[in-house]
Amino acid sequence: MNVAGGQLMGATGVIVDGSSYNVAFLDGTCIALYDGCDDASDFTFQTAAAATLASQALLDQVFLDGIGLFDSNPGLTNGLTHANTGSALTPYYALFDDQGVAAVRLSMAVNVSVAGWGGETVDWVLPGGSYGYAHIADSSGVPGPVPATNVYAVWSIVPEPGTASLLGFGLAALAVKGRRRHPLS
Repeated sequence: MNVAGGQLMGATGVIVDGSSYNVAFLDGTCIALYDGCDDASDFTFQTAAAATLASQALLDQVFLDGIGLFDSNPGLTNGLTHANTGSALTPYYALFDDQGVAAVRLSMAVNVSVAGWGGETVDWVLPGGSYGYAHIADSSGVPGPVPATNVYAVWSIVPEPGTASLLGFGLAALAVKGRRRHPLS
């Protein structure tokens, strides 16, 4: 987990459907955080099912109490200021209706700690498509005294070690080959 000053900033090595991802929790607009927020290629996850799996991974692997009380106190997550509830938004781009209208949709990992329920923590995922349009959404909430309850989960895939190793071996081979052609005097 990436924790700074007691705030959960993100996490590395989150496993979603067999692949490893890094995630950062960021405030802002979808347009600013996702390269315009207007094309499927702007997003790490391309389908409702994939975005929903990512949201479930946040609950199962990241928001668990352990290093910090990130599950029982959602306000400890970067961008969230409400102590009792918070949602991490994972956007994707999809057809909205049978007319072929494309729109940005969201899956949400909802993290709630409610004192009225005996202080218990309740988590759930709202599946992809079940939460509004993200293309104009600002995750930072209403300015003023209203606490922020949404933050974007910005995902990036972690390259497989095999890919990095192959690149390293290739570069080393080129260096050795270059030295053979130009021996030192």
